[in-house]
Amino acid sequence: MSVVIRDLLLSDIGPAVRLLEECRSLADTKPADIAQFVNDVSSGSPGVVALHNGQIVGVVQARTVVDDAWINVVTIDSAWRHQGLGSAMLQRLEENLMHQGVRKISALLSGSQAGETALVNRGFTAIHDLVLYEKLEPIAPTAMRIVDQYGGEILSASLWDRVAGMNEEKKIIAGRVVAPLADPITAEKVGVKAPATVLLFGPPGTGKTTFAKAIAGRLGWPFIELLPSKLESGNDSMSAELRTAMSDLLQLDHAVVFIDEFDEIASAREKNPSTKGVVNELLKMIPLYRSAPGHLLVCATNFVGDIDSAVLRPGRFDLVIPIGPPDLVARRALWTASLASLDQRGADIEKLAVNTDGYTPGDVELAAQRAAAAAFDRIREGIEPSYISTDDLDAAIARTRPSVTSEICQRFGDEADRFARV
Repeated sequence: MSVVIRDLLLSDIGPAVRLLEECRSLADTKPADIAQFVNDVSSGSPGVVALHNGQIVGVVQARTVVDDAWINVVTIDSAWRHQGLGSAMLQRLEENLMHQGVRKISALLSGSQAGETALVNRGFTAIHDLVLYEKLEPIAPTAMRIVDQYGGEILSASLWDRVAGMNEEKKIIAGRVVAPLADPITAEKVGVKAPATVLLFGPPGTGKTTFAKAIAGRLGWPFIELLPSKLESGNDSMSAELRTAMSDLLQLDHAVVFIDEFDEIASAREKNPSTKGVVNELLKMIPLYRSAPGHLLVCATNFVGDIDSAVLRPGRFDLVIPIGPPDLVARRALWTASLASLDQRGADIEKLAVNTDGYTPGDVELAAQRAAAAAFDRIREGIEPSYISTDDLDAAIARTRPSVTSEICQRFGDEADRFARV
């Protein structure tokens, strides 16, 4: 058949990759991980090629671990199928592997894929009733480098369940943000436009960052936070840095891009002229995110009234969602969650919730830990009771000042009436 069978050389990588690419779409060929193939061959993994008139028409390649080998690639040009090429390449590969001390050689192919007959001819035994488990990670290695460059992360979907209380806010975000992005087909069918830009506003510590991360976790998209403090290397260059970062992140297939303390870079230009360049850049970038499916820009601010009016104009942010201080129901849930892991007895959750108006989730956690610390110190001194008492909790609450004052709460209410868009 005028074909030469020889070992795979480093100089064969280019022509071999071209053959793998050509055969990738063939239904009877197992798709090859080309990046892994190049890496394996470059690292010295054994392989064999078949050449006709100097052109590669077949490739077999394996990876070895101690005395086991796994055949990763079996590819034959469609014009050379069923001519014994696969068997000849496998024979050569087996000889090489035996010289390397390999005892067991394995391969995974589905029925009727190229190479199946060759494996049978070479004496390989099909093992039935096995199930292949595989998972495609949500982000490709090349995209992961962009995520890493900006300190991004892949977050767990369980973050959503760990948001205690805040049921009204969770309902809005789940229905208006997460659901249309997670199920775009149904959303499009009924005419719901999936959001691309969202602004969260509310008093400090009310969970805006937590919600942004929870959204990314629910969607399974990378979460990248752009910190104003890291963008600031001088007012002249901040807008350029923001443009570069946001443009780079648009290269990802999916991403939740989060900007906290949004008022620092997008405050009203008439009050803070130094932000003019950044605001102008944002006005250019926001439409790009609104036209790029699979991307969600989430910004957060404590006081939405400080944001430049041009940024808040309808058509910039799809949704403007208030994240207020936990109400009585939410505080019950927060106290229940905080005390669940503590050795306390007889705590009156209702009383704790009523007495902690203005508390944020962080305030509740701080007060719970202060009560635990008081009990810990007492137990070390051998003083009873040897658990967290109601007195410990009352004393901790007396020491913990609420983050949301009545003035802040009043301002939030006014801004919610003026700016909320859900």
